[in-house]
Amino acid sequence: MNEEIILQFRKELQNLGYCKTVVNSYPRQIRNFLEFNKKPKEEIQSEDILNYNSYLKTCIGTRTKKPFSESYIHGILLSIKLFFEYLQRTGERKDNPYNLKIKTPKSEERKIFTREEIQNLYNKSNPIQTIILHLCYACGMRRNEAIEVKTKDIDLENCLLYIKKGKGKKRRVIPFTKQVKKDIEFFLSIEKNRSESLLNITQERIYIEFKYLLKKAGLYRQGFTLHCLRHTIATQLLEQGMELEKVRDFLGHEYLGTTQIYTRINYGTGKLFTK
Repeated sequence: MNEEIILQFRKELQNLGYCKTVVNSYPRQIRNFLEFNKKPKEEIQSEDILNYNSYLKTCIGTRTKKPFSESYIHGILLSIKLFFEYLQRTGERKDNPYNLKIKTPKSEERKIFTREEIQNLYNKSNPIQTIILHLCYACGMRRNEAIEVKTKDIDLENCLLYIKKGKGKKRRVIPFTKQVKKDIEFFLSIEKNRSESLLNITQERIYIEFKYLLKKAGLYRQGFTLHCLRHTIATQLLEQGMELEKVRDFLGHEYLGTTQIYTRINYGTGKLFTK
């Protein structure tokens, strides 16, 4: 019975326009939560959620080998909150046992690459890593957007990339340089197992490729993540004087406030690097 309602919850998240990461991860978090409590959804009480929150603070991440971060735990608790709101809204439960009042973790300062570090990444990259850099740095794409880019979404003649379904189902058009065009053409020419997808890799694989690249560039274990590429291009565009509204459109944000929080201007890091 739990599996059926989890599936319905997943469909609800899809219908509400949540991004693919949320649609995939929140139901999985709910499954973990219910398995931990060994109770059906109807019997879950407030203390069960409180106990789970305490348990999460003792967990170690399988990938990071570190305790769960506040933001990660907050995301898990948010999935539980949304799940019980969904159950109450659909009449599966009359009450809502979720009454935790957890403050949203403060956003940490966005870590960005210097111009020299970006150049070093490009110098050390193999063909697929170069394309990852182009998508996530030069085009400012999110990880999910980069993975889902199809070859038909790329207009090589006019150097334009079409994102047909970004976060919040927002569509946008991203221009790219002639060097990006040249590298994409080369990548397509050497790819043996060509599919509709440009990168043709999983979410896990894109992380692995980027980790390998960080190691080659001597930047591993310095706090950099794939998303830092997006932070970097946004910061550099603002630093070069691009209007905030245009940066917002480039990143695919709905609100200007998101763009202001997302980026930080760090004068002196150098101009936008183009390979």
